[in-house]
Amino acid sequence: MNDKKFLPQIIFALIIILSVSWYVFIYEPARREILNMELETRRLREVEREILALKARHEDLAAFVEEKESQLDAARIFLPPTLAQDKFIDELYRTAEVLDVRIISIRAGETNSSEELQAQVINARLEADYISLLNFIREIIDGGRLIVIEKISLENSSGKILSCDLSFKIFAATH
Repeated sequence: MNDKKFLPQIIFALIIILSVSWYVFIYEPARREILNMELETRRLREVEREILALKARHEDLAAFVEEKESQLDAARIFLPPTLAQDKFIDELYRTAEVLDVRIISIRAGETNSSEELQAQVINARLEADYISLLNFIREIIDGGRLIVIEKISLENSSGKILSCDLSFKIFAATH
């Protein structure tokens, strides 16, 4: 009979033990896992927002890259990897022929180099009328490479024809 007295207490103790065991071993680990998943989901959503913001800021990256490559190509032409004096002299002769400028002489001067640039002076003696000479100089300077006029001297040759000594400095990138 005494056993019957303890039966409700034993059942109550078992219920409490099972409840505490369920809470400690099942509910609490599952709750922690859910919290970790919520944190990871928030982090991934933030990363997704950042990616979308980057895409919005740089909508078409292919066009951006293509534009930068064309700018780089233009810079390479403007400052070629070598001096290419012969090409420059050919350009002088072609421009002179088109603009009715007579080239008397052309000679290449010394080459100066630094860590980043090479430079060379090209001296030219020309004869032309004033307008043709100005157009010639403009064509050469507006060409596709970096050119600086170092020195210019003019003399009246005969009538409207001027005799001109020009010194161009051409540049190239040093690699």
